[in-house]
Amino acid sequence: MKNNYLAVFRSLFKKGRHNEIKILALGVGLALGLVLISKVCFQLSYDNFYPDSERIYQLQENIALGDQRVDNWPGSSGAVAPAIKAEIAAVEATARVELMGGDDGESTFFTPDKKKYSGKLIMADSTFFEVLPRPMVAGNAREALSRPLYALISKSMADRIGGEVMGLSFELNSFPGRTITIGGVFEDVPENTHLQYDVVLSLVSSSALYGSDCLGNWFGCDRYCSYVKVMPGISRETMEAEIGNLVDRHLDPEQLKREGIDFRLSLRELENLYSGTSEIQRMSIMLVLIAFALLFAAVMNYVLIEISSLVTRTKEIAIYKCYGASGRNISEMIFAETLVHLVLSLMVAVLLIFAFRDTVEEIVKASLGALFTWRTCLVLGGVCLGIFIVAGLIPSQLFMRIPVASAFRSFKESRRIWKKALLFIQFAVAAFLVALLVVIGLQYNRMVNDDPGYSYDRLVYSWVIGAPSQGIRTAMEELGRLPGVDGVSTAYVIPIFAGSGDIVYQPGTTESVLHFCDMYWVDAAYVPLMEMTLLQGKNFETGKADSAEVLVSKQMADRLAEVFDWKDGVVGKQIEVSGHKRRGYTVRGVYEDVRIGAITDKEMRPSLLFYSEQPQNIVVIKLNEVNPENMKRVEETLKKALPGKDIVVNSYKASMTGLYRDSRIFRDAVMWGGIVTLLITFIGLIGYTNDEINRRSKEIAVRKINGATTSDILFMLSADALYMALPAVLIGVVGAYIAGQKWLEQFAEKIDLDPLIFLASAVAILGVVALTVVLRAWVVANDNPVESLRAE
Repeated sequence: MKNNYLAVFRSLFKKGRHNEIKILALGVGLALGLVLISKVCFQLSYDNFYPDSERIYQLQENIALGDQRVDNWPGSSGAVAPAIKAEIAAVEATARVELMGGDDGESTFFTPDKKKYSGKLIMADSTFFEVLPRPMVAGNAREALSRPLYALISKSMADRIGGEVMGLSFELNSFPGRTITIGGVFEDVPENTHLQYDVVLSLVSSSALYGSDCLGNWFGCDRYCSYVKVMPGISRETMEAEIGNLVDRHLDPEQLKREGIDFRLSLRELENLYSGTSEIQRMSIMLVLIAFALLFAAVMNYVLIEISSLVTRTKEIAIYKCYGASGRNISEMIFAETLVHLVLSLMVAVLLIFAFRDTVEEIVKASLGALFTWRTCLVLGGVCLGIFIVAGLIPSQLFMRIPVASAFRSFKESRRIWKKALLFIQFAVAAFLVALLVVIGLQYNRMVNDDPGYSYDRLVYSWVIGAPSQGIRTAMEELGRLPGVDGVSTAYVIPIFAGSGDIVYQPGTTESVLHFCDMYWVDAAYVPLMEMTLLQGKNFETGKADSAEVLVSKQMADRLAEVFDWKDGVVGKQIEVSGHKRRGYTVRGVYEDVRIGAITDKEMRPSLLFYSEQPQNIVVIKLNEVNPENMKRVEETLKKALPGKDIVVNSYKASMTGLYRDSRIFRDAVMWGGIVTLLITFIGLIGYTNDEINRRSKEIAVRKINGATTSDILFMLSADALYMALPAVLIGVVGAYIAGQKWLEQFAEKIDLDPLIFLASAVAILGVVALTVVLRAWVVANDNPVESLRAE
């Protein structure tokens, strides 16, 4: 066995073996293939690090209002979780969490020395670490989270701040004047969790921050994520039945029914909150499929090159047999060679992964340390074992069959059937990935260029929550005077961030007739600045301090007219809504439907705008051109008018594109898979073409002597490759059609799978195949045939 390995190392750079190409091509395939498999393992491992994670659930709402239904909403009202703990004996602990932060989930805060830090912040109950525990480095979690305006911070955040952090105070950018004290430090939360946070603020701080809270609500104000940890041996079905009885005791089910509301609570297993969603399951299946296709193509290419060396190695193997080597000895030699090549390929893969670390971490959305855990490495080890068996078994079986007589006579067997079969598989895989990439690319382009019912190309915005109203007014006035600024407005929330829901009632009752997306308050400049189309009625007027008028979307207007049988439209009619101090409002106008959130969420929903002359959370600015210079002027103006505020000016278009980050990452993964597979496939094609040219050199010479032209020779060689590639490419694009159709199911609006997409992909691949063969065969087709015959 030792001699086998010595022989392998001595022959690594032997002429005719093409070991460098085999190792490099396999290494490139392994690098991307193993990364994609690791990403799938990472996605499927979410939240499994919590002790007793199988006994932890998230409370979710399921609400139906007429034909409108929302299932598995990950929010709940404030009073529910504490009541579950108090009234159901099978519950070990419960905890509520409120997410905070801007559009990127980050919150900014300042320490007394005026240093700025940012991180993900949540508010949570004192029992939070009893349900979702993290080891404490310092302090007592329950004690700290029981006190208003106290917080826990992660170890990495404490290290960033430096020094002794216990007892240190900080001030949130969004809540100036509220001093928060650090009461403990916890170990960082791993990356594979649905709930990322760096700072945990006590939930009892709500009143101090907001002036009020809705922790006692049983219905509505469902902004809390509630978690339930049950006793061992208690099933989810049993718990859901108990929770249903509890809800019926506190909420009158008959009253809800009279109001047209069907309401129930359900439990979702913690480990399924992320990995159990249809989107992640669909993506995981697709990534496994791509990784398998990529690795299979790489292995088939390795085997193809190995078989191509059969002619040059025949005498060597025959001589071994003459000296007594058995078939088993030959097999051991080939497997030893495969093992060495695989190890070297893995080394190439590791080097490539570290060389392109930033790209890899962007594709997988995780650090390499989090990606390659010991469990994942076990899976990858099993994949490599399978590759080793396949890559070694096929060549070893072929080499074992070489007859001893081959040492004494010319051996012309080319194993063309094997080569064609392996190349066929590679063509099919390449066609599958290329066509799928086209589908994903077109859908991504459809998403980022979607018409949401308003214009955002020239918009920028900045969160100013917590800033004084007069300061915001001054800032808006100054912004309006800047060159390059075409308009300024203020809004409580903008469409890119989904608004919460509220209800339209039957007049004078609590009977619900329509659920709508509440876009809350805007000023009179908002609708024209956003270039929203006003279909009926009039826009808001400036100067009405407490307006009782609203603007409704077309979809909402149509439903209101249907429900209340308003034949002459909704403008001028009164509606009663929930969630606001005033209940009755007059419809002033109707605007064209706008998309709330991302295209992946839902179809356009009914929405409503309220008027306020008071500055809101967000300042929206329209520029004549979104460029760094204009954005810098806007930022400097806001900072000057709002001293002490951490101001960030965001491009609306960039934020819109950011909604589809997961789709872009998936597109990039498929793109890299397609590039690598094409590279490997065409390495195999070039090798096959070289073999065919060498094998048929005498035939080519005779044809040329008998009058065949260069184009005839090129056509002959190209046709041979194309006859093999055509059915393979067709199989690949059919597979891409099926996979693309499945992937598109997650989108409310999607591209049409036009057959021309797949036809164009097939033609492009076949064109590249023909071009590759022509370029490689051009020299031979123009060679002097006498030289070829003389060589024979």
